[in-house]
Amino acid sequence: MPNPPPKPIKCVRKGCGKCLFCMKIVALCECSEEDKKEEPKDVMYGWCHKCREKYPEEYKNLVGSHCTYCGADIEDYYPPIGICLGIVLFPLGIIVCCMLKEKQCVKCNRLTS
Repeated sequence: MPNPPPKPIKCVRKGCGKCLFCMKIVALCECSEEDKKEEPKDVMYGWCHKCREKYPEEYKNLVGSHCTYCGADIEDYYPPIGICLGIVLFPLGIIVCCMLKEKQCVKCNRLTS
């Protein structure tokens, strides 16, 4: 059975490293393991809301080219049915394959269309 994808626990922006649950630095974090079982709130691209407000230019560079959940890179993912249709229905199958293309995170494997 595959391992579940890693869940961001601290802000992934270099130099921040705050806990995404209590917004304190990891050394002063007071969150219990039970608190960290849930999803962190107000996290985009692995960044806390304070970093998004403080560094808008760096944050703008992430939008659209990185995973909205963990902030890792994303790559194109062609589902097996799309590849099969591309081979079997060759000239038109390539168009169908491209229409079925999705984006997949390289770290947490989440899919987006």
